[in-house]
Amino acid sequence: MGTSTAAFVADMPIGVRQPPAFPILDRQHLKLVATETAPILARALVDVALQRWDAPRGVRPDVRLVVTELVTNVLRHSARVSVGLSVFDIALDLLASSTVRVLVYDASPQMPVLREAAADDESSRGLLIVSALSRCWGAFPLAGGGKAVWADIALATELPADPSNVRLMGRVLGAVREL
Repeated sequence: MGTSTAAFVADMPIGVRQPPAFPILDRQHLKLVATETAPILARALVDVALQRWDAPRGVRPDVRLVVTELVTNVLRHSARVSVGLSVFDIALDLLASSTVRVLVYDASPQMPVLREAAADDESSRGLLIVSALSRCWGAFPLAGGGKAVWADIALATELPADPSNVRLMGRVLGAVREL
């Protein structure tokens, strides 16, 4: 029995995708060491930025969850690539399009892989959650090596394009991670 085409495609690295160009009204940035405290510090950056930008409270859980998933991916995958202390950057941009752009820069050249998780898998849903909570998202290689993974999250409440319960599941998983 061979691998189905759908499973094979779902486990392929995502294609290179640059974020849409919008004027940046403000940027909040943080350099982090790849340790277990990185997601906590990244969420604190989200809280400070969204408060500074007077963003609606309803968008906070989505931005926090997207940041948590992208930072966790760095810890699980990219941190293994380097020897010694692994450092990465996170930036939050307030865009003129009423959007928050999350950018996570790391030293790994490996593009993210969107996986199809089995029902009993305890991981491999992070990028599905990012996709469900974002207007759009992607990754691109950096000229000096490494890559950036980005996601755009609307500041105004929008209904998800897919009316399934992925958004609710994402929020629940995010709340559990914060315990």
